[in-house]
Amino acid sequence: MFRKNPDILVITGCDETHYDLAADCVASFHECYPGACDFAFANFSHHTPPPAIAGHVTHLLNLPPPPEFAKVDGYFTAYSRMKARLPLLFPGYKIYIWVDADCWFQGAQSLPRIIIQAEQTNIAIHPEFDIHYGHYATPSDRTLKIYKRNEGKDLSAMPLDMPMLNTGVFAMRHDCGMWAAWQAELDRLHEKHRAGHDVYFSDQIALHKVIYTNRYTYGPLRAIDNWQTYACLPSVNLVTKKLIVPTPPYEEIGILHLAGKSKFETVNLDGKIFALRYQDFKRATQAA
Repeated sequence: MFRKNPDILVITGCDETHYDLAADCVASFHECYPGACDFAFANFSHHTPPPAIAGHVTHLLNLPPPPEFAKVDGYFTAYSRMKARLPLLFPGYKIYIWVDADCWFQGAQSLPRIIIQAEQTNIAIHPEFDIHYGHYATPSDRTLKIYKRNEGKDLSAMPLDMPMLNTGVFAMRHDCGMWAAWQAELDRLHEKHRAGHDVYFSDQIALHKVIYTNRYTYGPLRAIDNWQTYACLPSVNLVTKKLIVPTPPYEEIGILHLAGKSKFETVNLDGKIFALRYQDFKRATQAA
């Protein structure tokens, strides 16, 4: 049982198109970590979040995009500098844990591991370099495309040979100096954007550049604490009714990250179909 810690804040956020996923994120957290710590939701929309979200969070921050923002410019989390400003937006905590809205919690093991890494290093984060991601190119075409758009054709000074760091789940102490460096890099993108350059706002690419070019240390999170379903689908333990790593020793996955098109993926095991979304998976395992 995870003991309540008032110094920790878990945050997620999205716009109205992903309220259903955010509701799953919030519900799964409370199921796995009841009363563990405060939870915040950042609403990137002019719409009102449903009670499944608004009624189950400690803080609700409305941060709708301004008229000048267009989705072709990238992610609003990056445009708003949201992830790089968590201590400013939600002051009063010692450790901030961001979890993307398309993630859900499956057990009570991940949070303690994440907190330990955040306490001992600049940031707890998952490098996308797991043995199960062997069919996923590094750097990906998407990574190269964004780097070229933001930095130009000459990428010789960019850390493209280093594993991508997934900002879907990360944790940092409130006094970590890397917050300012991350925000400064996003500020630089804004300056280029205002000057008429065609940039793409990505908090993940910006952080990747900041960490490796400045030689910041980080605490690596294992894949089970931010399982990238786009890179490798999990398996199912029909006895425990849990999603697991598909190779021995078949560890239970702590946080599922349904990034990209994997939000709609299913797993077929012994003729039984399991959807990967939190509520869908619960219903399927109850019927199995």
